[in-house]
Amino acid sequence: MERRLPSTLKLLLSTLLCCLPCSINASGSLFYFEASQGAFHFSLEMTGREDVGYIQISSSDFRGYMPHRKYYVEFNRAQKRAYVRPRKRDGLPWFEVDVVGNKGMLLYEGRRAEGTANWTPEAWDN
Repeated sequence: MERRLPSTLKLLLSTLLCCLPCSINASGSLFYFEASQGAFHFSLEMTGREDVGYIQISSSDFRGYMPHRKYYVEFNRAQKRAYVRPRKRDGLPWFEVDVVGNKGMLLYEGRRAEGTANWTPEAWDN
């Protein structure tokens, strides 16, 4: 036997849902860094709704994006300073990104490369 909600309860629930605050923040790219040296390319992107967002890493010697891992992050948008590295050595490629202004340095598996940063948030359509 199927139980149905009374119409007054349905009305009450729909009114309650309409009254709840909804987020109007846009998701998007919050910070982007890329570096290359010869045939090697590396990119780091923070995405989400607020600093510091979800971090995606890509490099030419690792197919696709690296699996999600925890990062140590120092991030100051006002001063345009960022430092990102994995929290622990877990068998995946080790890197450190240190950015001041629009330029940064990448240390990746023992090699160094200079890179550029984009601090302008870019919203995605939801």
